[in-house]
Amino acid sequence: MIVMLTHNYPNPDNPLAGLFVQDHEEHLRQTTGEEVRVFNYPFGEYPMTKSIKNPLKWPKFLKYFFTTSRTIRRDVETCIRDNGGTPVRIIAHWWIPQGVYAATHFDGIEVICHGTDMFWLQKYPMIAHHYSERARKVRRWQCVSSHLKSVLLELYPFVDESRIEIEPMPIGRMFENRHQPREKNLVISVGSLIKRKGFDRLINEIAATPDVRLDIYGQGPEKDSLQRLIDSLRVGDRVRLMGPAPREELVKVYNRAVLFALLSHDEGFGLVLKEAQACGCKTLAYLGDGMVDTKIDFPVRRDEPVADRIAAIVRDLSAG
Repeated sequence: MIVMLTHNYPNPDNPLAGLFVQDHEEHLRQTTGEEVRVFNYPFGEYPMTKSIKNPLKWPKFLKYFFTTSRTIRRDVETCIRDNGGTPVRIIAHWWIPQGVYAATHFDGIEVICHGTDMFWLQKYPMIAHHYSERARKVRRWQCVSSHLKSVLLELYPFVDESRIEIEPMPIGRMFENRHQPREKNLVISVGSLIKRKGFDRLINEIAATPDVRLDIYGQGPEKDSLQRLIDSLRVGDRVRLMGPAPREELVKVYNRAVLFALLSHDEGFGLVLKEAQACGCKTLAYLGDGMVDTKIDFPVRRDEPVADRIAAIVRDLSAG
């Protein structure tokens, strides 16, 4: 059987996004022994949810919807033909948009919910309701955290729980602890520079800890506003936006820092936390959403100022 993975990354605005799909592809090949083909249908702007909120972008989004829906149908039919007429196993990353596209034409698909898709539908339940009939055609749902499972059932209470599995995305084998000396007082964070990642909050907290340095790796539409915040707080000597980094570089970064911090909200799981932990880096993050399943080393509440906590943790880790 051919396994067909669909997703909408990478794209020109964020070429590193969606690299976990490569890990998933490798994992499927090793565990199933099947041929796995990856099909990406980039939207071209990041994040897509920001474009959806802009009425001026709706014509482009509608064009993407219809074009991609037809393209997925064509690609699936080609895979079936290549497979001698035997149906393929279709696994769509994200219910919105890829799962909806696939379910428009085919029954029995599988959908992996990462967070953004479910949280967005929570804000716009009428859209979730609009796709209810397509949701009934999904054979298997994979949620990357127990929290996402609860969100899915809130949106589609008719889904049989036996069709839902909780399984986070696998991380690449290159993420490992190299047991090397770590840079004292260095905190890192990794993620797309979008509002829900909470990098503005993290920068403000680090600004209140004069002995701590922070390097943020990633790119996105909030880059300029975050840089203005750094400049206004006059912490440019301690807080840096490092831009995107290839995975090989991230492995070195995870192995170099004493603490990984992530103050995001509406997080489906927090795969970067697991990457950091695999490299022996301690983690600090909000205790909530899907991040509960990552077994955070230093969980904090969202209503809790964390500057002093970060300072104490970094001091203890650096001394060790």
